[in-house]
Parts: sequence; C-alpha cells; structure tokens
Amino acid sequence: MTPFLPSDCLREIFEQMQGISGSQKEERESLLSCLLVNRLWCETTIEILWRNPWRLGNFYTDESYWISLSRTIFLCFSEEQKDVIKKDCINYKSSITKQQPLFNYISYIQYLSNEHIVKIVETLTNENNFSAILWNYNANIIENELWKLFMSKCSCVKYLELPSTSILHFLGADQCLTSLHEFICSTYSPSKLFLDLAQVCRNIKKMVINPCGDDNEGLEALISLQNNLQQVKLCSIEGDSCEKIGKALETQSKSLISITFEFCICVPVTTLCNLTELKSLKILVKDIDTDLEDLICAELPKLEILEIINSAYQPLDLYTSLIQTTHGFLRKIHFGTAPHPSEGELKPYINSIINFCPNIEDIILWYIEEIYDDLEQLLSSCRNIKYLGLEALSTFSNLEESWWDDNDDDDDYDDNQENVDIDYNLACDGASIFDLFIKKFPCNLVQLTLSGSWRFSALELETFLKSWKGRNPLYLSLFCDFDMGDEYSNILNDFQSNGTLKGWCNIDNI
Repeated sequence: MTPFLPSDCLREIFEQMQGISGSQKEERESLLSCLLVNRLWCETTIEILWRNPWRLGNFYTDESYWISLSRTIFLCFSEEQKDVIKKDCINYKSSITKQQPLFNYISYIQYLSNEHIVKIVETLTNENNFSAILWNYNANIIENELWKLFMSKCSCVKYLELPSTSILHFLGADQCLTSLHEFICSTYSPSKLFLDLAQVCRNIKKMVINPCGDDNEGLEALISLQNNLQQVKLCSIEGDSCEKIGKALETQSKSLISITFEFCICVPVTTLCNLTELKSLKILVKDIDTDLEDLICAELPKLEILEIINSAYQPLDLYTSLIQTTHGFLRKIHFGTAPHPSEGELKPYINSIINFCPNIEDIILWYIEEIYDDLEQLLSSCRNIKYLGLEALSTFSNLEESWWDDNDDDDDYDDNQENVDIDYNLACDGASIFDLFIKKFPCNLVQLTLSGSWRFSALELETFLKSWKGRNPLYLSLFCDFDMGDEYSNILNDFQSNGTLKGWCNIDNI
C-alpha cells in the first residue's frame, strides 16, 4: 500500500497550486477538490483556503461564495456573540445558528481588510429589511463583533488594513498582530490607533499610506519603531509635504529598499537622497507639476528599478546624473516627460546607460534618427535587454504638437491635417530599426514596443518578421501614429500562428 504523503509535503504541493490554475474560480475549484480525498488532505487544504479566503471569490459578482463564507464565519462566533447579533441585527433560522463549524477556520486567517469586513456585514444583513438608520446601527454592532472574533481567534495576522476604530483593546490583539508584515493605512486615522499598534507591531515590512495627506505623530512613531521596514508606497492627491513622515522614513534608511509615490511626492525630495539602500524608486506623478531637481544630489548606488512618470518637464540631465550614481545594478529604467527631450540631452543619456547599466533588462527610450549609432552601441553593450520600448520623435511629432497647441480655429483643421499627412514622410524610418535588430539581435529580447512617429510598410514589417523567425518568440506592440489596416494585422496574425510572435497588439486591439 502506498504510504500517505506527510502533511508538510502536501502543504507545499497545495501552496504551489495557487496561481497556477489561472482564474480565482479555477483555483478555488482545484483546492476544493482536494477536500474530498481524506481527512489529512482536507485539514491541509482548509488551512490554505482560509489563509486568505477573501481572494477566492469575486468581490462584486460571486454572491453565492460570499453568502457561504459569511455564514461559515457567523458559525464561528461564540454563543454570547451570536446572541448579541441575533437580538437586533439578523434573523437566521435556529437550525443554521446552532450548527458547529468542523474546523477552527478563523485561526487560519492571515489577511484582514476593512473592505472585506464590511462586505461580510453587508452579506449577513442582506436578508433583513432595515431602515437606513437601523441598518447602520446594526452594521456597527456586527463589525465590532467581527473584529473581536478575528483578534481573539486569528493565530497570526500578516496583512492588515487599518479600520477606523481601535482594535488593540480586543482580547488577543496583542498576540495575533505581533507578526504583522504588511500594513495599509491613512494619515487621517487617529494618531492613537498608530500609537497602540506601535506597542506590538515592530516587524512590518511593507507599508501603504493612502492617502498620505498630512503629518501624523502616531504614524511617525509606528514607522520609526520598525525593525526591518523594506517597502513603502505613498499616495497623495493634494501633494502637501509631510516632513515628519519623511524624517521617520529616514530612520529606516538601512532597511528600506523600495519606495513608490503615486499622484504627488508627499515628502521632501531630500528624503530620497538619504535612502541610500534603495533598490526600487518609482515616482508615478503624471500630470502633476512636481519639481525633482533636488534629486540631482542623490546617490543611489544599489538602485535596480528606476521609474519616473511625470508629464511636467524635468531636464533629462537630472535622470542622466541619477543613473551615473548607480553601480551597475539597474535592471529597469522607465521615464516619461513632456515636452520631449532634445538630441543634445538624448546622447548623454544613452551613453550613461551604456557605461553604467550593463545589466539593464527593461528600458523605454526616446528615439530620433540622429541617435541611431548610439542605439546600435547600446544594443551591442547591453546584452541582457528583455523588454525594449522606443518612442519615435521627429519633425512630424513636433509639428503635430504645435498644431494641437496653436489650433484655436476649427476652420484651419483641414489645412493643418493636410500638412500632417504630408509630413508623414518625416517620421522615423522603422525599416532601419528592424534591420538593426536583426543585425545586433538582442538574444534575450522577448518584447518590443514601437510608439510615436514611425513609418514602415507592411512589406518591411513582413521582411523583419521573416528574418526573426527561429529566434525567441517576440511580443510586438505597435502604437504608431499612422493607421495600420488589415494588411498589417493579417501579417501579424500569420507570424503569431507560426510561432515567430508570442503575441501582438496595436492601438486598435488593446
């Protein structure tokens, strides 16, 4: 008789199954099928399913899953809690409320989100007809009882989205939160909530502050008291500078390796200059006029990922200087700025990548035909490139920009459009780029994106793909300023069918 696999082996196998099946529904069905094999398989699967039960049901459409999940959680309440809830809040049949859960499901939960708690409350009260005022009153009672349940029975909470009320006074909170690794919060939460958490949570590794709109003394203390904070994401719509939070982040300079800003930079840029262990810096502040000039003083020698998307113009020299402070570890560089840089800025920028980024794998570049030789040198020097994007700039694109800026009279539309059509010939030559890729053949390249002012015929595209056949299957994205008709699409489909292309997309089929 074949011996049973030990539980730790089964657990490893089941954990590896997560994410393989594709959709949440398929993953859930795969794990649920394991429940029926035997007791050991069932126990092991339950532990994994309930680690993060919220992710296995679609938040908006999978109503039956949420009803089943909510009722199971309700059965885990103590009799005292059930009495409190049944008294005023919900009206379940006695046959349901007297059932006993087969497992201590709550003890396995490691992810707690206020959003999901509210979803459970809504599901539990959905079958009862309450006025708005009465519903809010009952919802508050159930929400408090749920947090009490989770704090008392969860063994190890690793992910927490901070609710609006204190949870530290619930029995067991000081034990289940000691292993908290990921924390989601807002600067608008009461300072005392953070001060309470700071007493027991010292091992947070990832923190998301959304929104980050003002300094908060409790949050500053919580940040400063962490032993190994590694990742921080700050989201700020208003763009107010939170200097004290910036100072708190500086206390984590020895461990902080990733920082991301969304919408606005909400701490002094000089704070970034003191985070010398950073491996990832993302500044995603598109359409916001953010001054980054203080970054000229930054030295980030261990940086691996540098992404700055900012439509307010920043001199490319600033990015060039930043790249030159790195020590060859950069693997990804994405910049976005408007207006576009000049030839005088592009050449030093590309040369800095050639000289300081030998391990670059993912990069987006602006392209004009005057830097063809520099691009050729880049492809010769940086042999690890896997993802390359080229945005073509030309007299055509500059004309188009000035046309949109200056065209206040609709009567001039036809004349201007005719000029644009004529100046299609001034777009960058795609055929020469295709030839360059065949000639230099970046052996690791798996995705190529061409955007902006390119021109190439369907025949030139077909010639390139014929020459690429037999190499790494390529994903090709073409977001060019000219209309690609069915002839281009048919060629791309043919080469996807024969395996030359892994896939493709353009502006018409995103």
